[in-house]
Amino acid sequence: MNKKIIISIIAGSVMLGGSGCKKFLDVNNDPAAATNVTDALLVGGAELTTAFNIAGGYPARTAAFWTQQLGYDQPAPEWDTYKVTASDVDNTWSFDMYPQILNNLKILQDQATTASHPHAAGMGKILMAYNMAVTTDLWNAVPYSQGFTGFGNLKPKYDTQESIYTSINTLLDDAIALLAQEDASGSVGDKDLIYGSDPEKWTAFAYFLKARFALRLTYAPGKVAATQAQAALTALAKAFPDASFNPGVTFGTKSGSEAPWNQFTVKWGSVAVSSTFLTLLQSTNDPRLPVMVDPVKKGTGYRGRIIGSDQIDIDSLSGVGQFFAAADQSVYLATYDEQLFIKAEATFLTAGFAAAQPVLKSAVEAHMERCGLNPASAAVQAYITAKCTLTAANAYEVIMTQKYISNYLSLESYNDWRRTNFPKLTVVENAYQGITTIPRRWVYPASENETNAQPEQPGKLTDRVWWDTKQ
Repeated sequence: MNKKIIISIIAGSVMLGGSGCKKFLDVNNDPAAATNVTDALLVGGAELTTAFNIAGGYPARTAAFWTQQLGYDQPAPEWDTYKVTASDVDNTWSFDMYPQILNNLKILQDQATTASHPHAAGMGKILMAYNMAVTTDLWNAVPYSQGFTGFGNLKPKYDTQESIYTSINTLLDDAIALLAQEDASGSVGDKDLIYGSDPEKWTAFAYFLKARFALRLTYAPGKVAATQAQAALTALAKAFPDASFNPGVTFGTKSGSEAPWNQFTVKWGSVAVSSTFLTLLQSTNDPRLPVMVDPVKKGTGYRGRIIGSDQIDIDSLSGVGQFFAAADQSVYLATYDEQLFIKAEATFLTAGFAAAQPVLKSAVEAHMERCGLNPASAAVQAYITAKCTLTAANAYEVIMTQKYISNYLSLESYNDWRRTNFPKLTVVENAYQGITTIPRRWVYPASENETNAQPEQPGKLTDRVWWDTKQ
């Protein structure tokens, strides 16, 4: 790893009240250390950490457990039964998100702006917007406006989620303007793991995020659902034209370079598809079942993990399908099928279920195609007719349940469940400390509670973030 990146990681941990401050300050100065780091290394490093540690890491795994897509074949309490403590979330905050991703992205934006590299600055702003949304959606109020001032402020205040979402929208608007400028520097080039520095694709991603976040605030205090939905539709007009624009990082088959879901489900073991998710697919004769879920290794057929029940032989439970657990699978920060589901919901909220029907059909077909199925096949079309026909009474639940399937192993399944309460889920067996509702957020990390006391701490798993209001 480039020495400057290591330095910025250390500085970020101290700056934000991370644990181990004294140990970090004892590091000797290296006269041979690099004095700067290139745009290319900052972009590539932030993308890799975002894909592996965030979109495919602990936040996404927690989302998969809490929305009952996966279960952990271990005695309760565990992740899937809501045992996530302040110490458990320390690494995501104090090592992954703030130092490795957000702080380095702030360095990238500043130095790219100074050097007149508008495309690199635009990429940095989009990645910052994506990751700030993940951070505030997990914790609610978090540092932003005072979060990157170095040793001048070791106790940054927490900004409200409402203000952070305003800043996120500004980041995306600024990025779009930067990417529209001429930039012959090639300062990132093919080190951009997502789009190879294609400004058209980065701009489409920015518009996609504007649409996603417009719907995120559908039921936020002071917001009007139809207005937010229309904002999403307006942004989608300039977002992804097709699935070739899906922003993802592809991993490899060599030892240590495998995709995060491969390492988690295959190498770690004890992870199974939950009975809730499996039953949903089985009860609807979903053609995606053999793609999304593996049969049991001992015996025949499929068996889901009943979350919170007694541990059994993991080989007697169904695992994540090989398509999603492959070593060289891509981790996507967004997909074209998610975009179509956003459009389906937004169309329903603005124009009703009949107008949303053809959009939903296209969304389901797009996900079937991503799973390697022929969307025009008789099996797929029969499924769509039987399970995706909208009425005034069922439209919202059908759209969001289909989106939940499409967002398998994605953080968005948890965000959408909190926002809409679809699909309908109930508390699992043997929930940690007798918790009676599915968690709505993370508690603040232990390192912050200890070194950067704020009024919002420590938080409770059952507290709601600002935008989460739908009962």
